[in-house]
Amino acid sequence: MPTGTISSSKDTVGVAVVNYEVPVVETKEQVLDNCRKIAQYVEGTKRGYPGLDLMIFPEYSTQGFHPTKWKDLTTTVPGPETAIFSDACRKNKIWGVFSITGEHNPKGAPFNSFLLINDKGEIVLNYHKILPWVPMEPWYPGNETMVVDGPKGLKVGAIICYDGNHPEIVRDTVMKGAELVIRIQGYMYPSKDQQRMISQVRAWENLTYFAVANMAGRDLVYSYFGCSNIVDFDGRVLAECGTGPGEVQYALLSLGAIRDARQNWTAENHLFNTLHRGYTAIPPDGVAECPFDFYKLWVNDPQKCKQMVENLTRATAIPVAATTH
Repeated sequence: MPTGTISSSKDTVGVAVVNYEVPVVETKEQVLDNCRKIAQYVEGTKRGYPGLDLMIFPEYSTQGFHPTKWKDLTTTVPGPETAIFSDACRKNKIWGVFSITGEHNPKGAPFNSFLLINDKGEIVLNYHKILPWVPMEPWYPGNETMVVDGPKGLKVGAIICYDGNHPEIVRDTVMKGAELVIRIQGYMYPSKDQQRMISQVRAWENLTYFAVANMAGRDLVYSYFGCSNIVDFDGRVLAECGTGPGEVQYALLSLGAIRDARQNWTAENHLFNTLHRGYTAIPPDGVAECPFDFYKLWVNDPQKCKQMVENLTRATAIPVAATTH
């Protein structure tokens, strides 16, 4: 897609990602003040980019991750924080992605949640992080990838930070129909180079748009590198923030282009070719059976697969950081 415009059309979805400055908050009132600041970002960005359809804020942008007081900031969904976000989306007629860390969980530890709110102020997706970052994060792991119809019918899938380091989650999300996979993250140095590459690789290998919103600045523990970006389905970067807090980048995603590619590409159509192996040699459809022993074992005998992985990767007991206690 060409870049440089601030508009959008019926066939394009205007998307903005934010290098939000990591908040250091200790009380729920400070969290709500920060939510109102996020709402001001929504209003200002929509004013500057009238074609904006979807605005994406990073993981931890609402409550931060205070090393000792994070439990005190747990909330509900819906709740007072989401009420502010819903009002901002409704008033500015845009969709928004927001973070809640953590969301109250009746089963135990709180969830790390990705919320998609539509332009009517309705929460249409609440995804729980499947793979919390170990050994630091205390969040209860989710167990389901999610895809919903987003602005202008674009199918949107959700992942959170460390999720994106695992190709299985993105592939599963795309196979459910996602045309845009959104990764909200709070990634810190020294992983900047790896994380910038991952967004392009995940887009390319899954024939999907990929958008990343990352924290920037420093909290009481880490320094965050920003570099929020939007990637085309062919792996090219359409827009990217630098490392400073407060930066916003905007790009257009074409509905027609990605749908045409998925329907008509042959070479590099990884989604089709994975389940039609060797169709040039075995016409017309190739081979569909899974050739990967690891995945077959994981599905059929997860405990045996777990033991195999532990034999491969663990020499000592699994460490647990003090933050989780």
